Amino acid sequence: MPDTSPPVGARIVLNNSLGTVRYVGPVDGTHGTWLGVEWDDPQRGKHDGCKDGKRYFRCATDHPTAASFIRPAAKGLSYGRSFLAALTEKYIDDSPAPSKEVVTLGSSHGLIQVEAVGLAKVRSNLADLARLVEVSLDGAHIAWAEQPPQVAERCPSACGVLL
Repeated sequence: MPDTSPPVGARIVLNNSLGTVRYVGPVDGTHGTWLGVEWDDPQRGKHDGCKDGKRYFRCATDHPTAASFIRPAAKGLSYGRSFLAALTEKYIDDSPAPSKEVVTLGSSHGLIQVEAVGLAKVRSNLADLARLVEVSLDGAHIAWAEQPPQVAERCPSACGVLL
């Protein structure tokens, strides 16, 4: 079976926690390959890249619990997605628009529903990525971004991004 481990420096998502792979390889006293991960939230980990007195990697932060070892095939592990893939997924809806759309108001606990007149036009405008000025991709688990020229070509008017 070929090794499908991500390279050092890859971004990952595990149970909604983002991290960066800092080490790929064996860990003394165990079998198989492990990923040494530095978490974006330093409270998420269990150590700082040192296990049982052996240093496997260094974290960019000096936090004592910024890192963990996980298996490359851990349940719920995702290698994230690119900026443009997340942008496309959020803003472009290829499904056919229904003739009548009903929207449930978020604060009504499902009790208030209204017909959304013109929602198809709003969706159409958002799907034209070149027209977007502000982009919101919070919670999209972006692991990497394409080269700036690729992003600028796809959404040239964007001047603000919320991640």
